[in-house]
Amino acid sequence: MEEKVITDVERNNRTAMIAYIIDTVVMLTFCVLQAATGLQTWLYVLGLSILGLVPAGLELVYWKKDHNTPMIKHFVAIGFAIFYSVALFTAKNNLVFAFVIPMILIVSVYNDVRYSIMINTGTVIESLLVGIIGAKTGRFGYAGSDSAIIQVVIMILVGIYSIMAARTAQSNAEHKVGRIKKVQSQTEAVLKNMEELSETLKTGIEATYIDLEKLERASGVTKEAMQGVSVGANDTALAVQDQLLQTEEIQKKVDVVNDANEQIVDSMQQTLSVLKDGNQDMEVLVQKVEVSVKNGADVAEKLQTLDKYMEQMNTIVELIKSIASQTSLLALNASIEAARAGEAGKGFAVVATEISGMASQTNEATVHITELIENVSTAITEVVEVIYQMISGINEEKQSAENTAGSFQSIQHNTLAIQSQVENLTHSVEELKEANRVIMESIQTISAVSEEVSAHAGETMNAEEENTDTLKKIEERMKELVKTVSEKNS
Repeated sequence: MEEKVITDVERNNRTAMIAYIIDTVVMLTFCVLQAATGLQTWLYVLGLSILGLVPAGLELVYWKKDHNTPMIKHFVAIGFAIFYSVALFTAKNNLVFAFVIPMILIVSVYNDVRYSIMINTGTVIESLLVGIIGAKTGRFGYAGSDSAIIQVVIMILVGIYSIMAARTAQSNAEHKVGRIKKVQSQTEAVLKNMEELSETLKTGIEATYIDLEKLERASGVTKEAMQGVSVGANDTALAVQDQLLQTEEIQKKVDVVNDANEQIVDSMQQTLSVLKDGNQDMEVLVQKVEVSVKNGADVAEKLQTLDKYMEQMNTIVELIKSIASQTSLLALNASIEAARAGEAGKGFAVVATEISGMASQTNEATVHITELIENVSTAITEVVEVIYQMISGINEEKQSAENTAGSFQSIQHNTLAIQSQVENLTHSVEELKEANRVIMESIQTISAVSEEVSAHAGETMNAEEENTDTLKKIEERMKELVKTVSEKNS
């Protein structure tokens, strides 16, 4: 069904006619209200209704005959001018002039500057007359000149703006027409190019037809190749599955080695901790042995000094012993001299006797002291020998402790070396594990790709069969198209 095209004139006539009817009905409604309140007579309302509704009826009649008739434009302008003029010069309220403003806006849809100037000029003149008369006489609802001046200024502005809008709309329309003409010329040029392209298309279609024949032959070769690819892809997928199973077994072995390696690392850590504690204890023991050796040497040295003191004491004892012998000899001589002296030497004899007794006691004490010194000296000599033996034993213990400490350090060094090797082994196992994981992923990818290639190979074979059918259809359509182009050119 062909779609009906609405012209600009038809659209403008309908808009102006609807606006005219609405504005007229609204004004007549206010007149009826004024008549109901006694401000106007019903005869006035009847006459004004005839002036307003008769043009509306004529507009509808011409609209039914022809939607594009220019008469509606004239009936809207002239009919509303008469109706509005009568209402304006018989109004009881000076705001009646405002009803013409909507109509001034509506008639601008015609984009007719002359038409707008005529209407606006008439409304401005009427506003001047009504304003002047109303300001002087107080008729038409005017209470003074202020309302009249405001009305005239508003109508002048409305007139100027409506003319400006009409001119702008007209300029826009002319610009659109210019663009349409430009587009039309471009369209003609495009059509001419289309004719030239038609010849080129015909030549290209013929060449395409030849290429389609070549493509059909190549499609058959591709189909055979895809069959071989499908078989090879299936074989590759089976081989990849076997390799995947072997790789998974390797991964299990790597996991076992990794677990054992972790246990070795834990044991080495514990061994290093024990060796560290033992090394520290041996260092303390060596230090204590050195202190014992030093203390033993000091004791031996002091005992040797004491032995020297004992020798000096022997010398002193010998001296005392010598003095005691001399004292005894002196006491004997004194006794002899006292005996010679007789009675006068008795006192001296007593003294000599006491001195002889003291010398005897001193001699006895000296002998006893000599024995004690000899015993002490012998004991000191024995203690010194024991101390030297103890120092020798301590030195041997020190050497053993140092050897043990060296052994601990050697064990610790070897343990650290083993730990380093275990760490290298751990790193190697991790690298092997990662490499095996990458291999597994690659194998899985290859397996998936192989399956996908196999599937695509099957799809490609099916697609080639469809392409062969499609090429035959295209060949038939190309023949029809060549025939059509030839007929149009002829």
